[in-house]
Amino acid sequence: MRITESLEPNLQDDAVLEKLLEMNPGEGIELVRGENPQPLLERLLREAPLRYDFAPLEAGPARWRFHVHVREEPVLRSVSRYLAWDHDRLDDILNRAMEFGRGEQWEEAATLAAEFRVGLFRHIEIEEAILFKAFEEVTGMREGGPTEVMRHEHVDIKESVDGILQATVDRSLDDLERNHANLLGVLIEHNMKEENILYPLTDRSLDEFARARLVEDLMLH
Repeated sequence: MRITESLEPNLQDDAVLEKLLEMNPGEGIELVRGENPQPLLERLLREAPLRYDFAPLEAGPARWRFHVHVREEPVLRSVSRYLAWDHDRLDDILNRAMEFGRGEQWEEAATLAAEFRVGLFRHIEIEEAILFKAFEEVTGMREGGPTEVMRHEHVDIKESVDGILQATVDRSLDDLERNHANLLGVLIEHNMKEENILYPLTDRSLDEFARARLVEDLMLH
């Protein structure tokens, strides 16, 4: 899950692919680019469709940074596997941000809090823009269904995440702890509902090829 190395932004795509192929299952690397790496990410999925998961750490406009993870097993993609991986990845970033904040290492805490915000806001965006619509289409559950509840919870989650980032900038441990507690008060149950209900139900409602296409859309959005 952890990133072990950062690739230089001036590496050509072929060199990046060679480096990634040297990695072992479970290892992670930071891909740094001076321009949007969308074509390279599409190539990763095209040439090694079952090998990598990836998600953003920084999203431009001057620099893009992605966490690229070698999957433990080359199994068919599913919503549950990809988004639960992203939950775990984000939990790790948040935990490290809190450790630095509690140790009053505020620059490190702020950097990680910013990464957490980028990742979680993007996670929310792909759920609302892609996953929830797919879920509503295949299940018919719209008004009053789980996606409506989760959209409301997303508002509270984003507010607490903004508070965490601001607390690291202000170097306020009290504000950091308060916003962290508020976030966990919503996020833990929210993630459990997604991983135990929403994601599996979406997966079961689609054939394996439709699932794979949906997950690729989530990854590349």
